[in-house]
Amino acid sequence: MPDMRFIVFFGLIAGSTLLGYAMRRKGWGRPEWSRPIMSWAIIGCDAPIALLSLWHLKILPGIWKVPVAGILVGVAVCLLGLLLARQRRMAPAEAAVFGIQGGMGNVGYTLGGFLCLGLWGMQGLAIEQMFCMMWPFFAFLICFPIGRHYGQIAAGVCENIPPATYALRTLGRSLGDLRSLPLYGAMAGLALNLSGLVPWPLIRDSHIIDILMFVGIFAQFGGIGMTLHAGRMPLYWRKSAGSGLLKFFVSPALMAAVAWAMGLAGTPLYVCLLLSAMPTAVYSVLMANLFGLNRDLANTTFILTHIVCLAMIVLAVVIHNATGWMPAGLGG
Repeated sequence: MPDMRFIVFFGLIAGSTLLGYAMRRKGWGRPEWSRPIMSWAIIGCDAPIALLSLWHLKILPGIWKVPVAGILVGVAVCLLGLLLARQRRMAPAEAAVFGIQGGMGNVGYTLGGFLCLGLWGMQGLAIEQMFCMMWPFFAFLICFPIGRHYGQIAAGVCENIPPATYALRTLGRSLGDLRSLPLYGAMAGLALNLSGLVPWPLIRDSHIIDILMFVGIFAQFGGIGMTLHAGRMPLYWRKSAGSGLLKFFVSPALMAAVAWAMGLAGTPLYVCLLLSAMPTAVYSVLMANLFGLNRDLANTTFILTHIVCLAMIVLAVVIHNATGWMPAGLGG
């Protein structure tokens, strides 16, 4: 990964988060602004990135295994997190956050996609986008209902709706939500790819994807900064550390087992393993805002897991620059 690109990326994450935090502290921004800012970043940046990267994807045999592995591991870790939260007798608003943040990783361009692009080029980013094809289904059909359900329990609201009706209603809301646009962008990119239409050289030469990544990172991390209350973070570091253990140890261990069982190899395997160990997702913070869950726990876990992950990335870059060593399969 080129050092300058990494430095700019690292600085953008930290700088945009701190800027959002400072704006709220100074009264120049409001926490409620974070929801539309993050939502429009998903619509305006995530969707075209999905389309353009999948248009460039080199279709390999068995590539369908990548999103399947992603959703299997995500659901398993999310349910395990909810089970642990129940055993620890967490309040509903905390239990939902703990489970969702354990299963949802920052696999998009705001971290995982950027790393895949840096390590394996456009092919790595395209495989990462294939992995993320499971994301709208996982987010809107599994995590959103979990968040809504626990949020209603926390608010003392009880809906007596048959399970089938609730599932169909959730599906309709999810597929009709503008924030599901990345799913349709991914489908359009695959359609262009399979049609045989060659991607335009302008896409690579003008660095459109890089620009969209930086804009999306700035908006989404800035939105999180607006909701951040640093003084409350020490209250939740133990629970956040628990989510971190799920993200950095349990999730990659499960992915290794699933990948082995499915016969994944080469770059698709490396991408799946990398993405399974990403810190918790931007979406998890958005869900805490949407459904009245514990926003402070969500923010604390998000910040803590990203600090750990970025520290490991810096260490890896330093070791590589000093020794030239890199694990087999990386940097290809």
